[in-house]
Amino acid sequence: MEFLGILWDEVFMRPMINSLALLYDLLFDNFGLSIIVFTVLMRLLLIPLQVRQTRQTMKMQELQPRMKALQEKYKGKSQEERKQLSSETMRLYREAGVNPVGCLGPLVIQMPIWIALYRAILRAVPPTPEGLANLSEAFYWWNPARASVPLNSDFAGMDLVDFVQNAPVPINFALPVLVGASMWVQQKMMTPPSIDPKQAQTNQIMLWMMPIMFGFFTLQFPAGLGIYILFSNLIGVAIQYFIGGRKPISIFGRQFPAQQDDPNDVIPPTAPEDNQEKNDDAQPDLRRKERRRSNRPRSGRTGRSSRRRRNIRH
Repeated sequence: MEFLGILWDEVFMRPMINSLALLYDLLFDNFGLSIIVFTVLMRLLLIPLQVRQTRQTMKMQELQPRMKALQEKYKGKSQEERKQLSSETMRLYREAGVNPVGCLGPLVIQMPIWIALYRAILRAVPPTPEGLANLSEAFYWWNPARASVPLNSDFAGMDLVDFVQNAPVPINFALPVLVGASMWVQQKMMTPPSIDPKQAQTNQIMLWMMPIMFGFFTLQFPAGLGIYILFSNLIGVAIQYFIGGRKPISIFGRQFPAQQDDPNDVIPPTAPEDNQEKNDDAQPDLRRKERRRSNRPRSGRTGRSSRRRRNIRH
C-alpha cells in the first residue's frame, strides 16, 4: 500500500500541483485562470481518446440492426440456447472491431484526474502553516512558482478552495446547474440512438441521472474543481461537435446550431409561362410517337385474322 501511495503522489499529485503553481506564476498570479488553462491542456491531451470513443460509438450504432436481429432470433428460446446469444454478440463485436469498454475511455481517465485535482487544489492553497511546509516538499526544484507561495485562491468573487455551497449567491446555485447542464449536452451528443427499447430506456436514464448527480456533487466540491468540470464539459462539447462531423444536436425538439438550407440545393420555382412553353414543345413529340406506333407492322396474329376474313367473304 505504501508503494501505491508513492506512485499516486509521483504520477498524479506532484505533477498537478507543480502545473497549477507554474500556470499561476505565468498567468499574473490568478489561480482561476491557471485552472482553466490546465483544463484546456488536459482536454487536448485526451482528444485521441475522445476520437476513439466517437468511432467506437458510431460502430456500435451501425451494429444495432444486426444485434436486434440476434435478439429476435433467440427470443423465446431455452436458457441453454440463449447462452449462444452472448457468444454471437461478442463475435459480432470482433468482426466489426468494436470494444464496448472503449466507449468509456475518457470517463475512466477523467475520474482519477478529478480525484487528484481535488487533492491538488487543497494542497496548493493549504489553510494551515503545516500545509505550507508540506507544499514546499511537493514543488520541483526548478519550479519558479516556489517564490509565489502562498497562492491567492480568490477568483470571480469566490474562494476556489472553499466548497461551492459556501460561495456567494448566485454562484453557489449557478455553478452546479451549469455543470449539470453542460454534462447533459455532452452526453446527449455522445449517446447514439438505439433501436432496442431497453437500451434506449437505459440511455435515457443515464442521460439524466449522471448530470443531476454531478450537479449535486458539485455543491460539495471545492469551487476550483467545479470550474474544472464545467470547462472540461464545455471543451468536450466543442471537440465532439467537430469530431462528430458538425452535426446539430436536438434539444427539446430544436436543433442547435440550427440547420440552414444550402442555397445551391434550392430548386428555383418555375414560372407558369415556362411550364406552358414546355408543354407546347412536348406535344409535337407525343404526336410523332403516336404516328410511329400506328405505322408499325402488324403482328402475325393480326395478319392471319385479316386473311381469314377475306377467305370467308370469297
